Amino acid sequence: MHDALARANFEADVAKLSDEAAARVGLKIHARTYPVLDLTVHHARPLRLRFRCDSWDELPPAVDLLNADGTFLAPQHVGDIFHDGPHPSTGRSFVCMRGTREYHTHSSHLSDRWDNYRGQDGMNIPGIAMQIARGWRRLAK
Repeated sequence: MHDALARANFEADVAKLSDEAAARVGLKIHARTYPVLDLTVHHARPLRLRFRCDSWDELPPAVDLLNADGTFLAPQHVGDIFHDGPHPSTGRSFVCMRGTREYHTHSSHLSDRWDNYRGQDGMNIPGIAMQIARGWRRLAK
């Protein structure tokens, strides 16, 4: 994908998630500069997510699971969509959910192509972030 098109797609998507809208749903935006959206899910156990959206939306975002300070989350068994890994490509814990690069590149899901979801309602960058945030809040009590 051409970088200028990926940048335009990214900027259009993240513009839908203003700081005020993010705060209303319990998110704090740290950075939104192409190709990275960096945010924290507010919760008793905060989770920071770094979306790497190069080639958006030809490819789904890669999502890093981070501690509140921005360091990588240590492997821990959480369950549901959160896997302690290691993911074969990154060697780290990962979100195994439709709409994340780690899901669509994992050997268990190679037949479930991103093209099946791309452009669907809720499969933009803010929608994927909200799905992950809901999953974290359900599990991390």
